[in-house]
Formats: sequence, structure tokens, C-alpha cells
Amino acid sequence: MNVIFVDAENVGQQAIQDIDTRITDKVFVFTNNEQIKSLCHDLMFIAMSGYPVGKNQADFYIIGHLCKALSQVHFDEKKKITFCLHSNDNSLCQAFEFQCQLASIQSTIVNDNPPQMNNSEPHQYTVAELNNVAKIYKVLKQKAMQPSALFKATNIDEKEGAKLLNILFKKELIARSHNNKKIWTVVAELKPELFA
Repeated sequence: MNVIFVDAENVGQQAIQDIDTRITDKVFVFTNNEQIKSLCHDLMFIAMSGYPVGKNQADFYIIGHLCKALSQVHFDEKKKITFCLHSNDNSLCQAFEFQCQLASIQSTIVNDNPPQMNNSEPHQYTVAELNNVAKIYKVLKQKAMQPSALFKATNIDEKEGAKLLNILFKKELIARSHNNKKIWTVVAELKPELFA
């Protein structure tokens, strides 16, 4: 089964008409446009509207509904369901993919405007960042724990700690526990070359 989210403000009416769906799929179209709402009615899609007009308001609404939907997926359904986003907004696509990864649910992105790969230098980590990454990793390796307890144990503030957890997650060194999604646990060996 697919749960499809459509950023209608970004992809337009034709892209909505071109979506290939099965009767078991759920399609949520995010729009405040009356013509697109009418099209959704004809296609048996669910029009999601009522969010404020302004920069990124639809994006916030989409991610809010995504998080709510992800939280309602039962453990035994996780392998049978795919969340899909139709959008050309690269930042929204990245946020959507990240939330699905956190929930351990498969996602697909339909984006006609993928980000251009540039040859810029990889992120240069400061000595302080590397020390704090190592500190968090070391504590998590001894015992899986929730972020609040982890930040207290390492004496790292919440904002910086969240950034460091994200770095470790992207490097596939840590993951959320299968038993409790609030708890982080080490899943791979920390090697210096990952941060070179």
C-alpha cells in the first residue's frame, strides 16, 4: 500500500492527474486552490487545505501530517507500506525522507527538479564537534538511552546534541531502538575515516 503526499503548490495540476494509483492507495493533496480541490474530488483523492498562506506553510503542514500518519503505522505494517512524496521542493523532499527514515518506513520521492550535485568540499568538522561526537558515541556504546539523558550524561546542550545525533545517524553509526523509538543505540563501529 502507498500513502502518497502531493505538494500541489509545487507540482501543479497536471502532475496530480498523472499520478498512477491503486484503489488501496491513499492520496493526500495539499492545496488551498479551489480548482485543484475539485480535481481531487473527481479523482477520489483527499484534499488537505486550510493552512495559512505564506512561505513554506504548505511544507510545514505536509510534514506535520506525515509525522501524524507515521505514528499510526503498526509495527507489522511497516514492511508493507511506502510513503511517497510528489514535490519539486528539495528541502521538503529531504525532510520527508528523514522523517520516514526515523520511523523505519520505506519512502519514495518523485521530484522533477533533483538537487544539483556540486563539487564543493565535504563538511569540515571542528575539533569541538569531533570531540562531542566521540563523547556521545562512547556513552551510547555503553548504554542505549533517550536524548535528554544522553545530553545530561555528556554535558552537551540540547540544540548541539540534536545536531550531533543527526551527524551520527547520517553516518549510520546510530539508530532508534526497535523496542522504543525514543531511545538511540549504536549500530556500527566509529572509524576516524568517516569524518576525514
